[in-house]
Amino acid sequence: MMSRYEFLKSLGLGGAALMVLLTSCRQEEVVKPEGPVDFELDMESPDNAVLRMKGGYVVANGVVVARTFHGLLVAATRTCSHQKNNTVVFQDNEFYCPVHGARFDNKGVGLNDYGKKGLRVYKIMPLPDNKIRVFS
Repeated sequence: MMSRYEFLKSLGLGGAALMVLLTSCRQEEVVKPEGPVDFELDMESPDNAVLRMKGGYVVANGVVVARTFHGLLVAATRTCSHQKNNTVVFQDNEFYCPVHGARFDNKGVGLNDYGKKGLRVYKIMPLPDNKIRVFS
């Protein structure tokens, strides 16, 4: 089997063009919450309207906030524990990283080998005026 480097060289690419292509495949920079997480979401905001639907989610401050199929609100870091990609979403009533398929339950417990390191979850508290607080 031919390596990526050999394949690109066979196309006649070299020098700066080859370096750009090879470095563009590196893992994206991780953007995760700095320090403790503590923020509010206004459930009346159009940006958060999807949270009224079961299975809906939003991403705010490096955190995925979702409504489960049972109607509960849950929150977890967007940073996958498998390879630190900032790609976790909420899908099929669980947290999911589409990069390699890491799966986590709503308590952050890994559901497959890629998710075995778990996922950091956060607390959610209802506030007056139809707001919620997400915090660590």
